[in-house]
Amino acid sequence: MTERSFPGRRWVGGRTIARRMAELDPVRDHEELTRLTVEVRYGDKLFVHAAYLVAFARQVAVPSIARTVYRRGTGDLIRDVRRRNDHTLVFFGEMLRHGHTGERGRAAIDRMEAIHSRFGIGHDEKLYTLASLAFEGERIAGNLGLDPFTDAERVAQYHFWRGVGERMGLTVPETAAAFQGWALAYERAHYGHTEGGRALVDQLFADWRARWFPGPAGHLGDGVLRLLMDDHLRATHHLAAPPRPLTALAPTALRGYLAVQAARPHRPERSWVDHFADPGALDIAAYGHRPTPA
Repeated sequence: MTERSFPGRRWVGGRTIARRMAELDPVRDHEELTRLTVEVRYGDKLFVHAAYLVAFARQVAVPSIARTVYRRGTGDLIRDVRRRNDHTLVFFGEMLRHGHTGERGRAAIDRMEAIHSRFGIGHDEKLYTLASLAFEGERIAGNLGLDPFTDAERVAQYHFWRGVGERMGLTVPETAAAFQGWALAYERAHYGHTEGGRALVDQLFADWRARWFPGPAGHLGDGVLRLLMDDHLRATHHLAAPPRPLTALAPTALRGYLAVQAARPHRPERSWVDHFADPGALDIAAYGHRPTPA
């Protein structure tokens, strides 16, 4: 992994981070540039959680993936949605903060692969899951008329997730455009409504409400999460469109958020792991799903 930016500094201003990001090469330094983009600058817990949930809803819009995750109502996401989501986000956080070439990042990838190997997940299903991670932040922003990432940041994120995919043994398309095109074609060919997929999405909404919009605010929370999904995804899961007032107000509110993020101080060592891991030492080799004893 490339040398980390700002060693020993607890807080760094947003403009200083932006200057450092502009100095990094998006291919050679893609691990550090991606980490600064998605963990440091845009790594607020609420926004990470939201993008992850939408990406997961995309994955279970594919019936074969939904069957694997739902497992006739016995899957981890049904039994304990918060724990399942936290564990997955910690895996991604370890990859991002240590890089796919770093020892701890590779250990997180290998642990996830060991878990997934129990369920017979096919190459293209894994590749589509990877695409949903690589492009969801940009996709959500674009659907709302926003463009928070520079060209260099987009290139770096593609190379980061391509590196993760290659560690997983996947054949990843050789350009970001080709990978995005493949993912969109896969969605057109494979999306389909299933009862299991909708049950999983309902669990994702439940986790979202419990963390951010408890009690009477839950209705608003549902609208926010639906807003972040495009028409095809909502239609596949039989979800209603978001409220019109929310659709009208959200782009302005998010532009304000992005402006604040660009200027405010950040902790350069911030990680998704900080948000979603339990306190104490993290033993990644034993983390995540374990088979239910017979």
